[in-house]
Amino acid sequence: MTLSPPSGRGLKPATIRDVARLAGVAPGTVSNVLTGRKLVAEPLRKAVLAAVAELDYRPNHLASSLRFGRTQSIGIVVPDLTNPFFSSFVQEIESLAAADRFQILLMSSQEDPEGEVDRIKALLARQVDGLIIAASRDDVAYGENSTFGGTPAVLVDRAFGAESFDTVATDNEAACRTGTAHLLELGHRDIAFLATDERLTNIKQRTAGYRQALADAGLPGRERIVYGGLTIETCRAAIEQELRRADRPTAIFASAYVATLGAAKAIRATDLAFPDDVSLLGFDDSDWMTVLRPYVSTIQQPIDHLANTAWRLLMRRIEQPTAAPLHEIVPCSLRPRESIRRLA
Repeated sequence: MTLSPPSGRGLKPATIRDVARLAGVAPGTVSNVLTGRKLVAEPLRKAVLAAVAELDYRPNHLASSLRFGRTQSIGIVVPDLTNPFFSSFVQEIESLAAADRFQILLMSSQEDPEGEVDRIKALLARQVDGLIIAASRDDVAYGENSTFGGTPAVLVDRAFGAESFDTVATDNEAACRTGTAHLLELGHRDIAFLATDERLTNIKQRTAGYRQALADAGLPGRERIVYGGLTIETCRAAIEQELRRADRPTAIFASAYVATLGAAKAIRATDLAFPDDVSLLGFDDSDWMTVLRPYVSTIQQPIDHLANTAWRLLMRRIEQPTAAPLHEIVPCSLRPRESIRRLA
């Protein structure tokens, strides 16, 4: 591929002064248009943007950070990038960041608390303006007062009990009450709840919702909770034991994406089928759940709502470092499909 030099400048990148000269304005006007710090008259703004496009001007973020004390970058740490919930969340954040002229630096902790601390420190060394963290465990090991090393931070999904941080999570308990009630309405009484890690607050909340729905239905002694861990294979092995019992459950309510995949694999491994032999309700929606029939019923977390709330809280924290922490909860929704059978 041959690179064509823009506007006869060779391959030397355009500067803010080049943009100003072409647009017929002062360099400060170009800066105001690109940063939004001050309003610029519409004719001048259009002239600047046209010059930016013609010269293919790319702002020097390092120089800007030296002048204004910001890098226009946000660090994100998630536990598992292979999980569609976290990858979709990151995609939403990336769109919000681009709209506000921020870049993101993304890292995965791979469900390792010590590795998580190392990754947070690496992002701090890059002088990010803020952090969005989906913690691997509830006991956030590094940071306090809504900051990590003085850098504003928002915690998402897990570690919702960290009172000194801005946090955003879904209403896990209400979601699992709704899901369990749906199974009960369809005649199921032997419902296995496949949880992941009992140490996580969001899983504790989901388990509590399952228990409450059974109690509300007059079935407080019918709990069947199976802990499968944080991988697909450990979840599969745990629930497969239940499926091989003579009194196997008529339905499985999987508490997370890895649990849903693990349950589906266990059902296939035992030569059973859903919904004919056992019904399946998952937590977290994904494209694959509506690719092969029967489609999988799920509890859907509103990823766009979570991302927008996390971004809003972080921008607030950056502008108001001493503001009191906010804790926001957003509702989930039930997506009934074909993987649950009504019992007679």
